[in-house]
Amino acid sequence: MRKRLIAILILALAGIAVSAYALHLHYDVKATSFCNFNGTFNCDVVNKSWASQIAGVPVALIGIIGYALLVIGSAWLLIVKKIPNLTWGAMALASAGGFGFALFLTGVEFFSLHTFCVVCLTSQLLILAITWMTWATPEARQGLRSWFFASASSS
Repeated sequence: MRKRLIAILILALAGIAVSAYALHLHYDVKATSFCNFNGTFNCDVVNKSWASQIAGVPVALIGIIGYALLVIGSAWLLIVKKIPNLTWGAMALASAGGFGFALFLTGVEFFSLHTFCVVCLTSQLLILAITWMTWATPEARQGLRSWFFASASSS
């Protein structure tokens, strides 16, 4: 379990770094040469499109916040080791939400923008790995049960 939590922590830290770079690209006024390969793979098209913000908030900033929550959760379980069911349940919900959001954004890239951001795809692979590692633990599933069914059984 400890190794899994360390892996989730490392992947979430990598997610913060990748999302921070995507946020930089979002606000950068000049074209990037790193991830603009052709019409199919072009970070500038994606990071400056209508889909790069939700209600004025950059999607990359939302990613940073989501990954930070996963860092906090995994560090909490590694160091404090209290309320593990609640924490695992929260991490399961956060990772599933992040993965669902990543699937939506990939759909936007494919169906609407017709181009992909390599940095964004990297983030999407990271959240996929985190989601799989989180949901593969019995503690996460138990945590979800305690979140959603504890109040029903205590009534």
